[in-house]
Amino acid sequence: MPCALSVASSEPGGLHRAAAALVRLLAAATTSDDVTVCVGPGVHALHEPLILTQAHTHPRGGRVVWDGAGATLSGGAALDDAGWAPCAVDGSPCGGTPSGHAFDAWEGVHYHALNGTIPRQLWVRGRRAARATVEGASLGLAATAAGYATSANATAWVADAVELRWPRQVRNWIEPRCVLSAVDGGNLTVEPMCWAAIVARDGNRPPPPPGLVENVASLPPAPGAFVATRGFVFYRPSADEPYAAPTDAVVPVLESLVVVDGAANHSFAGLAFAHATWRQPSRPGGYVPTQSAVTPLGEPPGAVGVAASAGVAFDNCTFSNLGTPYALSVGNASKDVSVARCRFASLAGGAIKLGNVDDARAVSAAAADRDAGFTVADNVVRDVALEFRGAAAIFAAYVRAATIEHNAISNTGYTAVSLGWGWGTHVAGTQTWMADNHVVGNRIAGVVSALNDGGCVYTLGPQPGSTVRGNYCDSDRAPVVGSFYHDNGSRYFNTTDNVASASPAPCLFLQGCCGAPALDIAVSGVWCRNEGAVRNDCAAGAANCSAAYAGAAPADCGCRVDDVAVVDPGAPWPAAARAVVDAAGPRSRSSGAHFFGGRS
Repeated sequence: MPCALSVASSEPGGLHRAAAALVRLLAAATTSDDVTVCVGPGVHALHEPLILTQAHTHPRGGRVVWDGAGATLSGGAALDDAGWAPCAVDGSPCGGTPSGHAFDAWEGVHYHALNGTIPRQLWVRGRRAARATVEGASLGLAATAAGYATSANATAWVADAVELRWPRQVRNWIEPRCVLSAVDGGNLTVEPMCWAAIVARDGNRPPPPPGLVENVASLPPAPGAFVATRGFVFYRPSADEPYAAPTDAVVPVLESLVVVDGAANHSFAGLAFAHATWRQPSRPGGYVPTQSAVTPLGEPPGAVGVAASAGVAFDNCTFSNLGTPYALSVGNASKDVSVARCRFASLAGGAIKLGNVDDARAVSAAAADRDAGFTVADNVVRDVALEFRGAAAIFAAYVRAATIEHNAISNTGYTAVSLGWGWGTHVAGTQTWMADNHVVGNRIAGVVSALNDGGCVYTLGPQPGSTVRGNYCDSDRAPVVGSFYHDNGSRYFNTTDNVASASPAPCLFLQGCCGAPALDIAVSGVWCRNEGAVRNDCAAGAANCSAAYAGAAPADCGCRVDDVAVVDPGAPWPAAARAVVDAAGPRSRSSGAHFFGGRS
């Protein structure tokens, strides 16, 4: 397709000028022919998000195609290679004060000046550097009214840089984060809004001392890790290159790369998106999630966001080296959005978020208020939720007619596919428009590696006409609940022909607790090997749905589990299970999509 507009990576601000030119070109359109914007190869450094609105919609129904094979849209700033210096010299700022460190501990660490913003992420030669972390227990922390006291030497600790983490301590499926707002000797004051939020999240009691403490700039980072202050970033090269000075290092600047707001019929083909961040954990209120990175302060954003838009497609794109809670978010009553043959890797949070958690809009009778018609197919997702470890790889909240099929998902901090919201809230009374959602043929491995109470496929709330079918789950590391997990209020699911292997948790778990059991779940054709026993906690006699839902459901919750096959450890899969395993995952290898990890 010929290029109507072309943008070279060497042209500063070129994408924004192309977007402005696109408005003029579309206003003059006389046919419905598609319009292609050719985004040239190389790194396109964004100094502000690219925003596409109704004005960028083809007035005669054609599509706008952003064609960018070999192009990367980056929200980061490159650090000058010549600006790095070794720590082990007199006068260096390593360890908190010039010459205030032990040379042997900091030998091999390099530092670079910054512009006053503390980066939450750093990438060196295309690889994510871990933010240096120490065990909270090593710091002798004791609770106070506003935070903690430490027996460690905190003289060089930097307020609003040091970050506390509570993995599995407040709830076992979340990891809150709060920065320190003040350091006075050994007294550490937690940012007050974040402290209040975490106290509330922990049942109005102060949380225990954090299990992990991050970005203590007075302590030298381990190989492949960094610490940062407002003035400097300190990085120790990885173990496979211990003496190499850093090159091609990038810190993130923007929190958003692309926003499609109120537009229609845009396609993004072959583009790569990288180097965005999310600073909310460092701000007042911090990061105290409910679930799937949703917090009382709002919904988690994506580096690329689609809102109130229709007919948007992402094909053969790459989302990597991103510091946001989700790489791609779609919602605010969007329609007919597809994500196909894309790659998601090395992400601070999850890959894709669909829909919203707005309870009021979820019960609206107006079709215009729905998030509907989503397809997520044949994508590869690996190494995600590295920082916001409670983000699901694919999180679909209140959605309708969403199909999540034939994706390969591996190495996640929490759940692979989380579908639904609301728990048991909408079983009685006005129903939401969640319905006709399908999780089919996905190949999943190495999930829930950091937290708990999740699984390969996890559901919430009533969703008439919905299915979980033909998925292969390997190595769900959660010690409780299930590889296939219908949680509170899940209803109207037909769950068939799924295979699970190598998890300490039950192969299948149907929730019966907390006054909001699952109900009307039909399960058949489950093969389990090296898994915990199936648990149907909403079976007849195990839960009373009439009591739970004030008479809005019969006492028998209607949870049925048939045809469960337990395969001996080491034995081959039966032919029917083998067919599920072989068919799971991306159907096309042309885009480089293949499965990372997992056994068969």
